[in-house]
Amino acid sequence: MTLDLKIIAGRFLLVFLWALVWEWTARTGALPPAFIGQPSIFLTKFFEHLVDGSFISASLITLEAVAVAFTVGALLALLTALVMTVLPILEKLFSPIIDALNALPRVALIPLFILWFGLGLIQKVASGVSIMYFILLSYTMAGAKSVDPDHLLLARSLGLSRSEIFLKIIIPSAVPAIFAGLRLGLIYTVLGVITAELIAGGKGIGTLVSYYSNTFDPNGVFATLIMLIIITSSLTAIMSRIEASVSKWRTPLNQE
Repeated sequence: MTLDLKIIAGRFLLVFLWALVWEWTARTGALPPAFIGQPSIFLTKFFEHLVDGSFISASLITLEAVAVAFTVGALLALLTALVMTVLPILEKLFSPIIDALNALPRVALIPLFILWFGLGLIQKVASGVSIMYFILLSYTMAGAKSVDPDHLLLARSLGLSRSEIFLKIIIPSAVPAIFAGLRLGLIYTVLGVITAELIAGGKGIGTLVSYYSNTFDPNGVFATLIMLIIITSSLTAIMSRIEASVSKWRTPLNQE
């Protein structure tokens, strides 16, 4: 058995032992199952909702908002980074404003998004974008500033324009930082959309969590959270695969 398989097996064993202790605690009444739930019950509920399609349909609704928010937020962040890199004076001008906006609690903004955009898809997208944008912008700018000054000097001496320097020098050098921002931003985009669904209702995974919480059903909450864990883990794995592919492309290029 390889080391990776041993690590995976160890993780499953830890989760299994944790579930056994949880089940024993609930069955013996050491802690009231009405408060902490019971693994055997919420796992059964999870598979029931999976089979009847309710989790799948709710997940697709949530993922639609996540996909739009992630794409829009990423494009806006990269475009802003391009402009600020090409025109450093704009970075000095807008950095305090961006930092101030980033400090705003997103939960407090959701009622405004509902007021402006209604209860549909757009307000959930706005919630996700408001998180994704600032995370990726921060990581991209940090990666851009870490570029070797000698590379920039050489590029300028070869007559490259500022936009060419950004696209051909800064972006490739900042790829690790950008993907770190994309990974973190993706997770927080999901959380932003879920939070919007918790507050605004409608349909989606967040709405199911809100429903089960309001009906004091911890087993329903945990069953829905398992689905949320599967979604976020899958998205993170996909992003890691994409990053690995890009890293393979960068290695020979950088060695040249």
